Amino acid sequence: MCRRLVLVCFMLLWSNNAKASQNLTALRGADYPPMYLVSLVKAALDKCHEQIHIDDAVIQQFRDDGDFEGTEQLGCYLHCVFREKGYWIPEKREIDIMKILDIVPKDFEQAALKMGLRCMKVKGDDDCARSLWYHSCWKKNDPAHYYLI
Repeated sequence: MCRRLVLVCFMLLWSNNAKASQNLTALRGADYPPMYLVSLVKAALDKCHEQIHIDDAVIQQFRDDGDFEGTEQLGCYLHCVFREKGYWIPEKREIDIMKILDIVPKDFEQAALKMGLRCMKVKGDDDCARSLWYHSCWKKNDPAHYYLI
């Protein structure tokens, strides 16, 4: 009886999480993302948007749709932002998680640390794919706090 109850509880939690991951905006408040997060990367976002010529709809879809995996162009945009902010370690072809954590405001620190620790084994053949992989991993591991910059 106890096993059945645990199984039913698990299935209910799983189905609720599955529904929530489909539409990530449902997990976030109306004031998300906080302006301080946007201001941290605004200059890099603008520069990379100009360089990559990415459609805003692709960025919006990736941020808000839990099932959308992104595009190669999105990966290159994200890589550009990492590079511009000095978060990319070219020799290792990965982000510098400690550098990112250094600038994260205190009230976002725990969520950022959790996301970073869960996404340590980067995958991808090139820097664009690897940058997209980081964001995909962060989005899957903490969709309520994930913000596509």
